[in-house]
Amino acid sequence: MTGATGFFGVALIRNLLLSGHTVTGLVRARHGTDALSRLGQRLSEHDPDFPVGEHLGKTLLAAEGDVTCRNFGLDELSYDRCAAKSDIIIHSAATTDLDADWKVYEKINIGGTREAIKFASRTRERSLVHISSAYVAGDRTDMVYEDELDLSVGFRNNYERSKAMSESEVRNAGAAKDIRFMILRPSIIIGDSKRGRMGQDHHLFNFLLRLFWARQMIYKQMKSKKTAHGDRFRILGNLDTTKNFVPVDYVADLSSLLIDSEEAWGHAFHLTHPDPLHLGDLETYIRKAMDWPGFSCCPIDTMKDLSPLEKRFFGTIKIYEQYFWEEPLFDRTRIKAVLGKRMPKAPAISQGAVNKLVGFVLERYRHRKSQPKPS
Repeated sequence: MTGATGFFGVALIRNLLLSGHTVTGLVRARHGTDALSRLGQRLSEHDPDFPVGEHLGKTLLAAEGDVTCRNFGLDELSYDRCAAKSDIIIHSAATTDLDADWKVYEKINIGGTREAIKFASRTRERSLVHISSAYVAGDRTDMVYEDELDLSVGFRNNYERSKAMSESEVRNAGAAKDIRFMILRPSIIIGDSKRGRMGQDHHLFNFLLRLFWARQMIYKQMKSKKTAHGDRFRILGNLDTTKNFVPVDYVADLSSLLIDSEEAWGHAFHLTHPDPLHLGDLETYIRKAMDWPGFSCCPIDTMKDLSPLEKRFFGTIKIYEQYFWEEPLFDRTRIKAVLGKRMPKAPAISQGAVNKLVGFVLERYRHRKSQPKPS
């Protein structure tokens, strides 16, 4: 598996190990920590109750490498040996930055996918599970079907474009009979449904962390009587649009079930929420979770009336703002047909779920504030 130490990668590895699979994670070099120890540490952080020690060096293995390098940065002998011992490769590595330079996407997302295809062609089953994104649909707002891919649509950013181009590379390799493939398309992956845990480079973590900062600034202004609007704070967005959030554990559950389903090969699947949250509901949930009565979403024509702090906040989250207005509907016919009665129930994105997410970020926010500043 590439992207083995990533937020989603460790969740999927946990499930695969519990299902009896042996997993070798491709892990980038890091000074002072060997690849297997780093992988085990990430797994323990994800699930403190998971018996990592029972798997390390046995059913959980690691290879030190990099998806952006030829042969994953492995020497020829190690590369051939690793491929010969693998049935499939799961390609999860990608940059999810929304505003990176195109060369970064070319190198990691597209180049990494080409390396994964090459490796897949040398595995015992010549098989690739490719982790794509539901947002390869770009700026469409209609119903998107699972096996559809249209590179001519508009894209909100180069991340979406790079994921669509990567998926196209996989499909082309499959059509040429070089590999067999399975494409998994999660929507917006959020923290796990049990604890709300997220990676600190996660987009929702970053968004909520910035909200905590804004809330602190507003209450400071209220104490010093520098604001005439109380705790009012507005962000721009369409209350009626949906936000298709999916907890990471739900995505891992769906993925592991599909990987073990023979009939899933040769197709793409939407790993999306069947009952997506509306932005208006998210507004209410955040307001209550943060105890912030003045928090709200407002239409774009309010932009000129925003306060300096609101405008400053808007500038810091501009890369996310494009997702606050509209998004497609994601068809799930094929995944329901393949999984049938095995289809797990999607955890509700409720007030309780948002409380866990906000609570997790608040804990990290307080931890950051308590850290000594560098001299």
